Amino acid sequence: MILGNTYVYACPDCQLRVSKRSVRSGTRMGATHYSDLRIDAPSYPKIPQLTKCEACACIFWLDETTKVEGAIFSEPLLFYIDLDHIQEVQDEKKNPAFGDQLEIHPAKELDREGIKDALFMNVQRDHEDEHYLRRLLLWAYHEQLQDGTILREELNEDLDYLENIDALLHLLADENYDKDDDDDPHFFRAELHRYAGRFDQCMNILRFRYALQFWHPYVRKMKQQCRKRNRDAFVMN
Repeated sequence: MILGNTYVYACPDCQLRVSKRSVRSGTRMGATHYSDLRIDAPSYPKIPQLTKCEACACIFWLDETTKVEGAIFSEPLLFYIDLDHIQEVQDEKKNPAFGDQLEIHPAKELDREGIKDALFMNVQRDHEDEHYLRRLLLWAYHEQLQDGTILREELNEDLDYLENIDALLHLLADENYDKDDDDDPHFFRAELHRYAGRFDQCMNILRFRYALQFWHPYVRKMKQQCRKRNRDAFVMN
């Protein structure tokens, strides 16, 4: 993996600066792929696409609309100011992209509640943004399930979790779905029904869409999970 520049972004409400690394090239070889489309690649950095401002709690996208001209390179940039010549040193050394800040901290990923707040605040600009946020929310739940901070029994009764699944299913409907976004939307649609405990709907999609692919290992494994009435995501590789 080769890291690229680190870019500066400004909160649109209070102008607090944060940074985000970029990747010039990399590989997810050896990563774990889950049936909910998560990819766990320890050697590949997670790069947030949006963040929550630590100063004013505004949630904003880390894209061209908030990027500040001027990039930070690989090493952290710190400023050492001679107290006798503060203004002179600031003018000489300070990157204008930093605004009033002497250093910039990396943008943090949104946690589960932060993703819910983003959806509540309607920061999504189109179906693609909403699909991204709702996948993040699904993954946040499943990661907590995986690390034991939430129990499956709790998740089964969580209305926000179930409503998010239904919203994803709506986004995957034929009239809303862009075929370039996902290689196999029917598989993911079937999985979403399984997570919600709708095993019959899951099996119906598998029978209809994969009638000639009953031998496919992922389809076979999903059918096994349905028969066991298991609602958890499984490892695909």
